[in-house]
Amino acid sequence: MGPIDFPELRWWCAIPRLGHRTMRAGYNALTLEIEWVDDMIATMPARVHGVECVEIEVKEWRPGGSWTTPLVFYAREEADAESRWLAVAVIDDGEKKIVTFRDEEFESQWGASDAPFRTLFDDGRYERLADGRYRITSGKGLGAGTYDVTIGDRTFRCLRVLEPDLDVPEGGELVEAYVTPEGRTVLSRRYDGRFFRGVDLLEKYPNNLMITIGEWLYVHSDCWGRPHDIITDTALGIDLASVEPGWKEKDAI
Repeated sequence: MGPIDFPELRWWCAIPRLGHRTMRAGYNALTLEIEWVDDMIATMPARVHGVECVEIEVKEWRPGGSWTTPLVFYAREEADAESRWLAVAVIDDGEKKIVTFRDEEFESQWGASDAPFRTLFDDGRYERLADGRYRITSGKGLGAGTYDVTIGDRTFRCLRVLEPDLDVPEGGELVEAYVTPEGRTVLSRRYDGRFFRGVDLLEKYPNNLMITIGEWLYVHSDCWGRPHDIITDTALGIDLASVEPGWKEKDAI
């Protein structure tokens, strides 16, 4: 598979383009139960510290509850670089706080990745060894092979993407994502380094998916301490033009 033009915000699946809408859902990989749904729409032009961008409203739904108050992102689509986070508005103790790219630690949470370019490609950066581990080569791409991904009755030919925090103590986090030739994510997972959260995840989840890259063992588990898979409207073939935005709904979907 050749290089893929990838306009999405990694790894939220939204495209910071006025009017663009994306939905994604996270389910527990052990119980297969849906735990949350995000509905994201780029609603209006904006500026952050003089940089032109769009405002993206994010509505989250959880089972047994209704759609929550929108979380707001500000982001910009770049022509020759990965789409860029500029600011995030969050509600903390009833107060809205806006954190921008000029604030400390913003980049580590929302900003540029280790490979800050728009194109995804496989140039052999990840060399698979006989025992299933990956060795890092001199390659720069995030691609790690081409796979067929089947979700329901739909099958997608995808580039597998691996984006680990190799320079973070204990390996940090790893994203595994499957991206179509059209640049849309259909499935993604987050892994934590074995000891990254202060517990032995191999002992806690001995049967979870695992990936070893270099010296780090990653276990399928995220910041909530549970293994989640994330699927998108692209994966499910949903026509969002026929679905009302979540924040207009009174009850859960």
